Amino acid sequence: MNFKSFLIPIIYSSLVIVSVCIAFYGGILPQLNKITIICWLLLLPFCLLHMKYVKAVNYNNIIGGRDATKEGLRFVVISTLILLVFQTIFFILDFKDYKIHYMNTEGFELAKLQIANGKLTIKESEIPALIQKEIEGVTLFKEYTAIIFKNLFLGVFASFIGGVFFKTKNSPVI
Repeated sequence: MNFKSFLIPIIYSSLVIVSVCIAFYGGILPQLNKITIICWLLLLPFCLLHMKYVKAVNYNNIIGGRDATKEGLRFVVISTLILLVFQTIFFILDFKDYKIHYMNTEGFELAKLQIANGKLTIKESEIPALIQKEIEGVTLFKEYTAIIFKNLFLGVFASFIGGVFFKTKNSPVI
């Protein structure tokens, strides 16, 4: 495995990191969820681009479906590891404090609204205990699991699609 195998995952991860930082630090927090979803959906074309690039550079345009799928999964693993390192730093520096502050300031009103809509079945006097329980649940482990499962879910799908799509008919059989 050479540096060229890391190029597309680094570009994708950098795009995600820059987008999240611009949204968070640039003051467009209401758009953060939309940006996250768009970045997550970009995993598919970047995975396919990586598979096409590696097919051309490392396999001389002759690749079997299994090898193409392996390359797609390699993209998913590398980009997930880069995003986990970023999430660790981001969570420790600012995101945990932001989530706790948001729960303390907006949580009471959101809970009252959910009680009024019938989505939450507690009394209004129990809301502070609920908010405290939610604050205790803000952990780096939850952030890790969110990144890992989102990337694996779409990444495995993209890898198999790419494995079928980029398979060469003249690929060597082992």
